[in-house]
Amino acid sequence: MPSRRLPNTMPAVLRTLKTARDTYKTTPVVTERTISTAQFAQIDDAPAANSLLSRLLKEASDIDLAQAAQGPLTTALAQKGARLTTYVSHFHQVLDMGIERGHFAAGARAYYGRDLHATTIPDLSNYDALEDTASKTTAGETARAQAEGGAYKSMDLPNASEVAALSAEFNTLRTQSRQAQTLTDTQREEAQALYPEAQALAVDLCDTVEFFYRKDPDASSRRQKCARWGVVYMFEPGETPDPGAAPGTVMPTPANP
Repeated sequence: MPSRRLPNTMPAVLRTLKTARDTYKTTPVVTERTISTAQFAQIDDAPAANSLLSRLLKEASDIDLAQAAQGPLTTALAQKGARLTTYVSHFHQVLDMGIERGHFAAGARAYYGRDLHATTIPDLSNYDALEDTASKTTAGETARAQAEGGAYKSMDLPNASEVAALSAEFNTLRTQSRQAQTLTDTQREEAQALYPEAQALAVDLCDTVEFFYRKDPDASSRRQKCARWGVVYMFEPGETPDPGAAPGTVMPTPANP
């Protein structure tokens, strides 16, 4: 038997409120309007209305804009992080091979914050570790140059300057990415603050619409009329949806055998 599905997600709530708003505006006969003027005031899109729906739509749009700005930064950061990881990894691999050949002093690893007898390169498994290791790599090269004086032999392929340049670019992108993530979180929180009231309004509208059409003797006709105002109905597998009820009809996905 078909059953009503209450709007319980942000997209569902927005859909219900917008559908009710649009149907109200295109229903010129007052007696055919299923919701009250007080209810419509909460979904009115007139600029002066500053309705709950208008505010919620603005917050939803702000989330989209924030995510649009965050996306390229996230991608650029990932690419720069991968490149920096390669350079730092190669730096320490070459350093270890140089120590093994006797090209660098046996204690050289200590300048870079590593154990003297380390058998693996530093941890580069996350951005915090990468940032820390890259910083120690460039600082360690400077410290080793000062300590070894005339006997100093620079690391190369890659050298510390290349690591430092990539590290600076990575750090800048990471800061920008964090700021973008913070903005996105803020916009989500602002939208979420309006959600409980909006969800309650969406449910109230559905209740009001169904009550308006409660005396319609034809269940299929009643559902079709309610669907035009944003009410959504679930049909079980094997049930035939109401004719023309696509806008407010949900057919569940059959379970896997």
